Amino acid sequence: MHKIDVSPLTSEARPITQEAAAIYLKHTEPWFLGLLAHGSALKGGIIPGCSDVDLQLYLQTAAFTPQGHLPLELAFAIHRDITKIDPAPFRYIQCYPLSSELPEGFVGPIPGAYHIVAGELPVPEATAEQVRAAARKALTELNPTPAFIIGSLIGPGGVRLARRIRLLCTKVWPVLYQVLTLQRDEVLETWRLPKDQAVELLPQDTPLGQAIRRFYRAVHVYYPAEDSVEDALLVIESGVGFLKAAKAWWEKTGE
Repeated sequence: MHKIDVSPLTSEARPITQEAAAIYLKHTEPWFLGLLAHGSALKGGIIPGCSDVDLQLYLQTAAFTPQGHLPLELAFAIHRDITKIDPAPFRYIQCYPLSSELPEGFVGPIPGAYHIVAGELPVPEATAEQVRAAARKALTELNPTPAFIIGSLIGPGGVRLARRIRLLCTKVWPVLYQVLTLQRDEVLETWRLPKDQAVELLPQDTPLGQAIRRFYRAVHVYYPAEDSVEDALLVIESGVGFLKAAKAWWEKTGE
């Protein structure tokens, strides 16, 4: 049995990750290579009710179907056990199963921005140039007004709107780090920072700096209660506002 180490994680994330790791090991032991944690569970800066415990589960290719998925029966078994874990103050346990053969365009974990919970890392770490290249590609392809946002606004909202807001958050935060990646020399160090410190790297007197601070404030007002329609709409408005500012910046200064 592989040793589980959650000691570098935040105090809130340790018991959750310990339980989750034991479940993943239990069900995937024949193919298990490694489990790593990243994001706010490691770096801090958790937004209660919004942030996830982010994990990557590396398995031998034999664990996957020809289509690249885990067998349905295995996914069912894992899900039944994982749902018994209370992830609070995090929103979800989010785990991506990967093989040692990374998909095209997928770069390995960023040095210093992840922790191996169990096993080992079976893929090369990302280099600074790979991270820069990925940031350029992402900003070039960025759609600042995602279709899923518009669709969620023409109905009554409710749970569907709340899910779309979380999805928007998962788009905004990577864009923040992608912008900083192309503005700073300290590429890998940037991705090791929690969100609050990353936000402070954008000057307050710039459109980008103003937009990300507005979004950051709106998210903290909306979560964890999620009980105000106006607060929800402000998260969407400010999030799209930042994505538009990022796109405009890239189109003006991009290489």
